[in-house]
Amino acid sequence: MFFNSCFFLLCFLCDLKQILSKDSVTVAVDAVVYFRISNAIASVSNVEDYARSTRLLAATSLRNVLGTKNLSEILSEREVISHMIQTALDDATDHWGVKVERVEM
Repeated sequence: MFFNSCFFLLCFLCDLKQILSKDSVTVAVDAVVYFRISNAIASVSNVEDYARSTRLLAATSLRNVLGTKNLSEILSEREVISHMIQTALDDATDHWGVKVERVEM
């Protein structure tokens, strides 16, 4: 029997990153990304290492999104920013057979 999607979540911690905000303040941020495999065949045939690739993409997405925000926006709009990162990650990893469920900063 073949199952096209997994029902359990995987997660990883984006290590503490020093990010320069839009208003030139250095901010230390970490995030947890929850994801699952939505297409097992794509996760092994479309990318060499889906977990590592997702982790690296999450780190760069975190840096890129937070770099466009000033400190007060980062502190007051955590949920909005997390959702922006989750949407960007989910769109980018869809081809790899990965579904990003949640990002927590």
